[in-house]
Amino acid sequence: MCGAALIAVLVALLAGCGSSGEPQGTLAIAVNAPFSQSPYVGETVFHGADLAVHEVNVSGGVKVGNRSYRLRIKRYDNGLSPRKALQNVRRASADGVVAIVDEGTGVDASWRVAQDAGVPLGITYQGGLGLVDEELRPNVFRIAPTDRGVAFRLAEYLVPKKLKVALLADDTGYGREGQAALAKAFASNPESVAARLTLPATSSDLAPQILRARRAGATALLVWAQPATIAKAIIAARIAGWNVPVYTPPAGEDPLVRQQLAGHPRWVDGLTFASGRMTAEVGTGPWIAFQDKYESAYGAERVGVRTRDGRSVVQPPDYAMYSYDFVYVLVAALFRAKTTHGDALLRALEQVTVQGANGDERAFNENNHEGVVDDDVYFARFDDMIFSPVQDDPLSATLPPIEQRR
Repeated sequence: MCGAALIAVLVALLAGCGSSGEPQGTLAIAVNAPFSQSPYVGETVFHGADLAVHEVNVSGGVKVGNRSYRLRIKRYDNGLSPRKALQNVRRASADGVVAIVDEGTGVDASWRVAQDAGVPLGITYQGGLGLVDEELRPNVFRIAPTDRGVAFRLAEYLVPKKLKVALLADDTGYGREGQAALAKAFASNPESVAARLTLPATSSDLAPQILRARRAGATALLVWAQPATIAKAIIAARIAGWNVPVYTPPAGEDPLVRQQLAGHPRWVDGLTFASGRMTAEVGTGPWIAFQDKYESAYGAERVGVRTRDGRSVVQPPDYAMYSYDFVYVLVAALFRAKTTHGDALLRALEQVTVQGANGDERAFNENNHEGVVDDDVYFARFDDMIFSPVQDDPLSATLPPIEQRR
């Protein structure tokens, strides 16, 4: 039986244990994400959580103690602003939500507000080094690749290629976290680093920074930045006639990068990003089942570009599976804890296991609040506006390509 089916059975059992046939109340889950400033990320995080909530409700809801409940989602737009993200968590906590599914912006401040309200906060996009600390931030959990894992895998992949890598990070929180992770990842191989530069995210022209990287002897660019800045870095390099290979963290697969480069589609060819793998050892069945359900509910995520033969390109819902999985871990914890808030719920989140959207097990424990292991980071390369796993990395070479044309 596939992972999605097992989860559905689990939820049905949880709800079915209730003494009454119908849910007796409603529990809210907040989604705190950048809907206005990064629509793809915001909607992906929201849709993954929303799909899980819908499935739970169809199965009869979730049993907590002697009562059963339906779930509902409340959206909060953080606009990529830490201040706004903090305000949202204050509002959500005051509104009595049982958990917050968070993109990651502003967690350095907002986690404490959620903790004071007895609310778990689940990060499902950003991988910053300090965002999750099971001792100092016991209410913060994450199901998403960590910056540490992505950065070390990038170093592991690039150093043997004998490249001189320019490490470029933008001046956003995402870029600063990436810069810190890259510094640690390349610390043992300083000879592989040609330059370390900061890219102003608000600048419309990155030609000066790209020129500095080129003059420093770089033979590769590793751009850890928001999608728009990644696109601007590629544009600056290609306009200058520099066909340097470009590597990125997960932001490189954001549809915005391809949209910004749609006028020069061949500039996308060769762009390589690191991210969490979509399929697991059990095969493609669970992932395909999840993708089919996702697209049936929300439609395919059309990138807005086409392949050279005119076919429309869609984005796989890879990051949606993380928020989807977090909701199911939460549901299992609510059942185990028999309460909706406080330390008992946090402890229960450390003790339950569910099978995730791609067939991987999702779980936390008292010593580790990370739900994606670093070894699950793979590499994919673009060609003709679609990406597929690279063949020169042992893990990536075992993974099947995911169809992205319609």
